[in-house]
Amino acid sequence: MIKVTYSSEGIRVNVGEVSKYNKNLPLKLKIRKHVSGEVQWSTNLNDNWFATYPNTEMFDVEISDSKDRIVYVKRWDVMEHGNHFYKSLWLYNKSLISNGKFPTGLVIGTHDGEFGEWVPIVQNRECRVVLVEASDKQFNKLKQNYIKNSLVKPIQNLITPNGGQVEFFEGGEGYTNTVVENVIRHWEKEEIKSTKKDSISITDLIINECNGNIDWLHLDVEGLDAQLIMGIDESKITLPNFIIFEDYNLSQDKKDEIYGWLHNRGYVTKSEGGICEAVKN
Repeated sequence: MIKVTYSSEGIRVNVGEVSKYNKNLPLKLKIRKHVSGEVQWSTNLNDNWFATYPNTEMFDVEISDSKDRIVYVKRWDVMEHGNHFYKSLWLYNKSLISNGKFPTGLVIGTHDGEFGEWVPIVQNRECRVVLVEASDKQFNKLKQNYIKNSLVKPIQNLITPNGGQVEFFEGGEGYTNTVVENVIRHWEKEEIKSTKKDSISITDLIINECNGNIDWLHLDVEGLDAQLIMGIDESKITLPNFIIFEDYNLSQDKKDEIYGWLHNRGYVTKSEGGICEAVKN
């Protein structure tokens, strides 16, 4: 009678002849952000109607009747709806806990914390984690989303391989804020602003904020991911056993370089849809 489907094409909600059982129509469909609960999109549904939303990543479905009484809720679930990378990081983190270790994670480039392979773990309070975001608007929302989680340490800073002052580019909704100018010029159609910002090195970040040790690392820094990984000072830091990063904005030469670097250090890599994971044997 009411069927909700998550697929590669998005979320689809089909409604049968509900008026036989509930006269309080139309039904109200709301697509909510999984973390904050904010309504992303909504529409009305009557008998034998359907609705679709083109994205599934960390969105919940809520259906209520015309009197605002909840009829049905479908919450996003990491093992049911998550892609390979969501599941692999989740299972890796679970394995550490099963072996008696409470994990420490580091996320650089969190945006506002509404989505990302790291989010289900943090929401489930199954790791200590440092969340790093450089942009003001996104960082303020990030803090709001995780203010009640005592295991989360949000940091507003710009992270680079070696630290120092760099030019930081921002534009639009902030999904491609970066120090790599050609990346934002390629993706962003709205006005782009640049400012000079101080940055800290990824090595100093891990030493100062994670006591020099992390179990997993998640990067989404728009073209700087590979440089950050290779910028970790291995004389001071033991590389984490699990890394997720974006390789979408890397040239083939840069991809070959980072894959080779990781393979030489005992990692097995899997790349799909612009995301890459590196797991040590």
